[in-house]
Amino acid sequence: MKFLLLHAVQRLRRTGVYALALIAGLLSAWAVHEHVQQRVDALEAEARTPVVERLVAAYDLPAGTQLEPVHLAVREIPAQWASRDSLDPLILDSMLGATLISDLAMGEPLLNAYLTHNPPAPALASRLRSGQRALTVAAADLGGLASMLRAGDAIDIYVTFLHRQRELTVPLLQGMKVLTVGSDTDGDAGGAGNITLAAEPDEAMRFVAARQAGTLTAMLRHRDDAVAVAASAQTDLASLIGLDTATQSTPGVSILYGDQLDVHSTKAMPEVSLGGPVRSDMGQP
Repeated sequence: MKFLLLHAVQRLRRTGVYALALIAGLLSAWAVHEHVQQRVDALEAEARTPVVERLVAAYDLPAGTQLEPVHLAVREIPAQWASRDSLDPLILDSMLGATLISDLAMGEPLLNAYLTHNPPAPALASRLRSGQRALTVAAADLGGLASMLRAGDAIDIYVTFLHRQRELTVPLLQGMKVLTVGSDTDGDAGGAGNITLAAEPDEAMRFVAARQAGTLTAMLRHRDDAVAVAASAQTDLASLIGLDTATQSTPGVSILYGDQLDVHSTKAMPEVSLGGPVRSDMGQP
């Protein structure tokens, strides 16, 4: 009995030693793991670089691209490598509509130096309605008014020409929209040169014919004035200023045949009637 008791005590001692060794090993392993993890974290912290978000090209963009959201992406860039001219995504709205002045490769940061906020002038054809034509008029054809015109102005054009021995002045085109003035495609600077008008095909033909046959005069009208000027029945200078154009008789001439007087030879010489109205087609504003 005593032997069995001693054997059990020895066995318990051995088990306790093994348990203590196991616990000590586990504690050592945990301590080593914690030490290694702390060291790794310290090294990662030392190697970690602050980053900032910047706008970059979503894909290759050629010069002349007018920026839209689909053209841009957001990327994280190390703060020390980010250019001062690079753009924060927070100002994306102010960048939309700007035009690239140089090519931009996919992923390349967008810089202020690559942009212009002056959009290119739209193509002249885009300013015309369907069916309209761009009619180019020499400044000399419109008189002194040409130097004062700006894009968006509206003008009336009158023509003075000789018809049946009468010099008439009638409205030719009305409310013609000015597209460009001179060499400035935006029409913001006046000066000598060509003026381009938006015209219907029949208006353009009337203008070409009138330029060949008469003298043109342009008059500026308010941009919002769409009232057409009616053609007057009195279109020659005498009628316009109120001179009497009624038929007048002229003294007859007495003719003697031998000793006989021809009383039927005294006749009045009528003048040509001036009363007919002149009809003229007018261009629409």
